[in-house]
Amino acid sequence: MGKILVYVGIALAVAAVVAGIIFSSNRTSSAVNKPPEAAILYNIDDYKKVDPALIGYTEVRQIKPAFRELYGMACDADDKIYVTGDEQLAIFDPAGDEISRIDLGHEAKCVTLSPDQLIYLGLNHTVAVLDRNGKALRSWVAESESAVITSVAAGERDVFVADAMNKVVLQYDPAGNLLRRIGEKDPESERPGFIIPSFYFDLAIDPDGFLWVVNPGLHTFENYTFEGKLRASWRKTAFDLEGFGGCCNPTHMAILPDGSFVTSEKGLVRVKIHDPTGQFRTVVAAPNQFAEGTVGLDLAVDSRGQILVLDPKTGMIRIFAKRSS
Repeated sequence: MGKILVYVGIALAVAAVVAGIIFSSNRTSSAVNKPPEAAILYNIDDYKKVDPALIGYTEVRQIKPAFRELYGMACDADDKIYVTGDEQLAIFDPAGDEISRIDLGHEAKCVTLSPDQLIYLGLNHTVAVLDRNGKALRSWVAESESAVITSVAAGERDVFVADAMNKVVLQYDPAGNLLRRIGEKDPESERPGFIIPSFYFDLAIDPDGFLWVVNPGLHTFENYTFEGKLRASWRKTAFDLEGFGGCCNPTHMAILPDGSFVTSEKGLVRVKIHDPTGQFRTVVAAPNQFAEGTVGLDLAVDSRGQILVLDPKTGMIRIFAKRSS
């Protein structure tokens, strides 16, 4: 009887170990299939407090566009402000007065201006081009109807389109002819490609004419030539002011005339500036300046160096200027 009890005890112990292994395996595999923020618990409250001495900007005014939803924003060379929302494009003068409103027929998640002041819009899977008066010039589907366009940048002879669904940057000529695909996963070079857990995927052209792309799942900024070659990159993964945390940050960026990066984040909501090499420079807006649940802070920079933040939660364009020393 004693031996039987021993055997039964051993059998139960083995079964428990096996069950534990299976349970652990199931938990691990299910977590791996989810975004990093779903698999890792973290508390960001400790990082919401910012030393006022590190905040180099102050909010100077707001503009309240007559939209229910706000999506994208850009500034032109004359400091006019372009905002998309509710299937429309609204244009404001530098004083904040609306001077034009254009019906688009579709939601435009992003807007940008080319050097010759043409307006480029990302309409789900379509790129639309308007003249400065809002007249439609041309449009094209971004390679496939499965595309989700989250950002567009236009140079003299090239148009770059961020497709968050297919995790690729598409390079076109101004007529809409596809030139190349940039940044795809490459097993031979062990390049992971763009990691995009949610539909935030931004890009911009810097003052030297190079393309910068945010790889949000890796908290990385990648610098490409117009031939699609990776030229440089920098990465900062941290919840403190030096870096970016969560599943996919920063969500948006703009580039200052000196090549520095203005960035916005979700989760730990804040706007910061990093120098061209990625070193933290200053805070523009701290977490306590945003409502809980704020996401989608598109950014723009005007000729005076002011930073414009599109705040969908409050329905406002918030304008920040450097603090006087």
